[in-house]
Amino acid sequence: MAGRIALREFAAGILDVGPGDLTAAYSCPDCGTGPELDHGRPGYRFDGRPVGLGLSLSRSRGWALLAAGSADGPGGAGATVGIDLEHSSGVMFPGFDDVALTPAERQLLAALAPDRAILWRTAAWSRKEALLKARGTGLRIEPASVEAYAEPGEGTILVDLDTAALGLPAGFAGALAVLRPA
Repeated sequence: MAGRIALREFAAGILDVGPGDLTAAYSCPDCGTGPELDHGRPGYRFDGRPVGLGLSLSRSRGWALLAAGSADGPGGAGATVGIDLEHSSGVMFPGFDDVALTPAERQLLAALAPDRAILWRTAAWSRKEALLKARGTGLRIEPASVEAYAEPGEGTILVDLDTAALGLPAGFAGALAVLRPA
């Protein structure tokens, strides 16, 4: 709940309107868009119209990251954003590598020193989730089919966030993906 409240405050601050003036309008490729949805890509309406922001929210272990980009661009298509925050405790379950990593990523992981492997897994997962959020698919796509460290395609920006500089405790990884139309 706190993450959703923070996202509404964040969007309202960008738009210079009161948070109560915004109506939630989440969108899901399977369910559509509207105030009755409680899942999917976050969005808001002001005076009945979409606000023109692409938004993303990620929560992990009591922390949250928020991202916004302009959803309005040439021809009505702007950038979409995806942000993800992960803690290393979430990637330590048996079978994680098989479910989450591509064969090439498992090969990269095998070459790492054990003390670097946990944070590498965490960063790889964060990059994948940020990309999938920006694409609008989320985890309806098999994460093991997404290359976290491949060269981004044209119009794609993928950035590892400096979680220490953001004031987060050790063990976190964060990533931001921005997709611009071609």
